[in-house]
Amino acid sequence: MMHRFFSLGIGAGILWVLLVSSCAPVNLYTITMEYLSPESSVPPIGKIRGPITVAAFIDARHIDDTMRLGTVIPAEGKTIPVLPKYRRATETVTDGIKTCLSSQGYTLSPNNPSWDLRRDTIDQEWGHLLIGGSIDRLDVVCRYDGIKKIYQTDITLTLVFADIRNAQILLKMETTATASLTHVRFSEEMLGKQISTTLSDAIRRVCGDGRTLPQILDRIEN
Repeated sequence: MMHRFFSLGIGAGILWVLLVSSCAPVNLYTITMEYLSPESSVPPIGKIRGPITVAAFIDARHIDDTMRLGTVIPAEGKTIPVLPKYRRATETVTDGIKTCLSSQGYTLSPNNPSWDLRRDTIDQEWGHLLIGGSIDRLDVVCRYDGIKKIYQTDITLTLVFADIRNAQILLKMETTATASLTHVRFSEEMLGKQISTTLSDAIRRVCGDGRTLPQILDRIEN
């Protein structure tokens, strides 16, 4: 009998902890942000004698904490930060560009150098074509509006293409992508899907359009 009461006591204690924890305020959300490859890709048109080197991207966002990916704003109006579950934004963007290029058949250098986007800091050992850039804006916000959850994502990247052999900046361009979604449900998975889809769109507008990179490669070859 005593054992039975003891077991009941433990069960009630666990139930109480679960109830209390479920009512505890949420102070942080974590999401997975990643590059999403398309079902089909544009084959490369240009030719290149050496591999493409992708430098580590720079986080140029004007925010206090560059780990932050966004904000959730519940009905009561407080703000809850959204952070990456696994990798920083700079790593995800850099690897996303490499994945986009690789899926089109381009050969990539194993090097992943740090580069400040200036021509006088280009290292001749980096290969043939260098791609670097910065994250200027990257933000996903989910705002509660009654039963509706309004998701808004904004991403701006700057990409810089350089001829390593001649230490020459060939092109500097900005790519932006935005997305919005109104839904009755909120989840970290939906936050992650929104920012991943928008990031992938921004990357492919430059690296996967089948025009920009071939034109740059033709300039190097000629």
